[in-house]
Amino acid sequence: MDFEFSSDAIMLRDMLRRFVEDEAKPLEMKYFSSGGLEENERARLRTVIEQMGLWGITVPEKFGGGGLDLVTACLLEEELGKTFLPMEIGDVPPLLYACQGEQIEKFLNPALAGRRHPLLAAREPNAFKPENWKTTATPEGQAYILNGKKLLSAMPSGQDFIIVLAMAPAGISAFMLEPNQDGIRIVKNGGAALQLEQCRTESSFLLGECGQALNLGVETAPGACIRLGARHVGLSDRLLDMAAGYAKSWVALGALLKERPAVQRMLAEVKVQIESTRWLVYHAAWLTDKQGPSRLLAAEVRLAVGEMLSNATNLTTMIYGGPGPSPQVEVHRYVQSAIPMEALEFGLDCARIVIAAELLAAGDGGEP
Repeated sequence: MDFEFSSDAIMLRDMLRRFVEDEAKPLEMKYFSSGGLEENERARLRTVIEQMGLWGITVPEKFGGGGLDLVTACLLEEELGKTFLPMEIGDVPPLLYACQGEQIEKFLNPALAGRRHPLLAAREPNAFKPENWKTTATPEGQAYILNGKKLLSAMPSGQDFIIVLAMAPAGISAFMLEPNQDGIRIVKNGGAALQLEQCRTESSFLLGECGQALNLGVETAPGACIRLGARHVGLSDRLLDMAAGYAKSWVALGALLKERPAVQRMLAEVKVQIESTRWLVYHAAWLTDKQGPSRLLAAEVRLAVGEMLSNATNLTTMIYGGPGPSPQVEVHRYVQSAIPMEALEFGLDCARIVIAAELLAAGDGGEP
């Protein structure tokens, strides 16, 4: 592996880094205080990204994107992770690439162009794991009736659409819904709660085959997981900078926090963990570019990055005065906006299962 990034990759990274510093970070406090950005602000950010030539640069070429290599894509994701503002550069959830027929023009193409934004509704208030989901999709002729409650990361705007994962008789299925259609109620609650009450949707809005939602996007999912890992490396870097800055300026019991050996030790340990995890991410990206996607590599990244982000969150929260990941400390709220803690824990469990299965199947001719 060549540890030196190409000059083009560095140029793209530096351009996006300036954008994050000059355009995204100044809007963070408004985003958290008001619960979102105005449509004109979102449009302006997207326009700047388009003017830089970065919109759609990570989308596969067969869908009209730039088909950027995974290593360079990770460089960009790491920069995007350094702002708490939800930022995109034209990519979409991998399962959306399963759109067919009229779905392509109604959902996929507008999403890739930035005219519409897909919100994934997978999590449930008291049941994150799919086997415990209570949201149902009941067949009725050429339609499905959806009932249940899902969580969204943000309130949808008029141009957004929602991808709902629900339990149908054949298994977990994905449906694309409009926020304003009958049977849908959206309640603002930190992020947003989606309530489905006898919501009728035609079978033409079913994404892929019924019962196969968890298999959608399997080819692109490992790369997407590695890219998400890079974004969380950037997020952890931001948290560490915040923790170090606070420790240098805050006085407690007559001394600066930075003078306490326990604080110094925690800062040093998280710094080393971030750096080692960063290179695990880029090595996985490099191998994926060379050899193709790997569930094992993606799981290793997911596990290492999840533990790193959890440690960085705990450190920053404690330095800011909380007893660990506490909702009363603003840092915790910032991280929750990027990745809910229950989602992080579920991802860690999934990664451990994949890695253990691979290890236990090795050498005995078995399949994980």
